[in-house]
Amino acid sequence: MPKKIAICVGHSRSGDKGAVNTDGVTEWAFNTPLAERTAELLRDAKHEVKVWSKYGGSGYSSAMSWIAEQIREFKADVAIELHFNSAGPTAEGHEFLHWHRSGRSSRLASCFHFSFKKFFPERKARGPKAIASGDRGSAFLQRTHCPAAILEPYFGSNVEETDFYSARREELARAYADAIISWLSAEKP
Repeated sequence: MPKKIAICVGHSRSGDKGAVNTDGVTEWAFNTPLAERTAELLRDAKHEVKVWSKYGGSGYSSAMSWIAEQIREFKADVAIELHFNSAGPTAEGHEFLHWHRSGRSSRLASCFHFSFKKFFPERKARGPKAIASGDRGSAFLQRTHCPAAILEPYFGSNVEETDFYSARREELARAYADAIISWLSAEKP
């Protein structure tokens, strides 16, 4: 049965492009075409998908309220927000954030973790991470009405990771679609 999937590009509010990777590409610029390709793959699997790459609202909190309302109006069954991490030049690994009190969101984050182990077995796995109020990403995860995850596939501050994933955007899109389809197939109707 087709489901409604919300794909949101982090740092999509006016004036916010997010972190910049070692190639000089912002989170928003890296993730916008990735969101569109992931949507194509999910549409090929007969799901209804909507991509948001421009958020309303002037600040972080109002933008998160705006996107949560858009996702609710779309009646999404699941939502993801695309990002990449940034820290020191040796930081590495992929992680997937979920709301700490949502078992369904935790399972969604785990599906991304296992999909990445399948698609990128050589890469460091930091695992699913439970997020509570006040933690990074908490507003998106807490305000969505449906299970949600924030995807952090690599550290843009790490040259090797940036080079690796920049050359593998198609595989990233396939890993994302694979994780969502796996989660949907495991969910009870």
